[in-house]
Amino acid sequence: MKNIWNEAAIRKEFARLDAKTGLKEATLPISFSNAKCTLGSYSSAGGGAFRFSRHYFDDPLWPIEEALDTIRHEYAHYMDHMVYGNVGHGATWKKCCIEVGSLPIRCYSRESANYYQDMYEAERKQAAILDHYRTGSFIMHPRFGRGRIVEIVGADINRYALVNFKDMETKKLSLTWVDKNCGRCA
Repeated sequence: MKNIWNEAAIRKEFARLDAKTGLKEATLPISFSNAKCTLGSYSSAGGGAFRFSRHYFDDPLWPIEEALDTIRHEYAHYMDHMVYGNVGHGATWKKCCIEVGSLPIRCYSRESANYYQDMYEAERKQAAILDHYRTGSFIMHPRFGRGRIVEIVGADINRYALVNFKDMETKKLSLTWVDKNCGRCA
């Protein structure tokens, strides 16, 4: 079986990611090593370069999902360096991983991949539920009573609502907490 994970195939995925992110990775060098413990790497030195393991990328039985995740993982390092000026596996790199469709995990293992896939699927479902809360809608707080949402700040499951309650100062409440503990009302 002919290996599809050559430089041209990797560049094709990089070009797709460039179109999504607005970056211009297409000209950075790509090389291959015989590493068995490292699937890929990105180095910011000398303008940037990628390296991928022939041990995995030449294996016709290696699942396509794992190859794509590795390519996206390394692209997220490039993106983190270009957008945030960071290197490593920190919070901005994790944000880049999510944006390009990679699991935000440092070292690959099937167990970790399954755990994170399940966690992010649950977060995606929760974020969809939170999308129903809007500025101007009302909630029923268990202690403060009826309140009106005056602003929603943040993204995904990390949003909070600024809520006006009668005869009180505006309260800042986690929207996830609101969804679990308050009822919606008219």
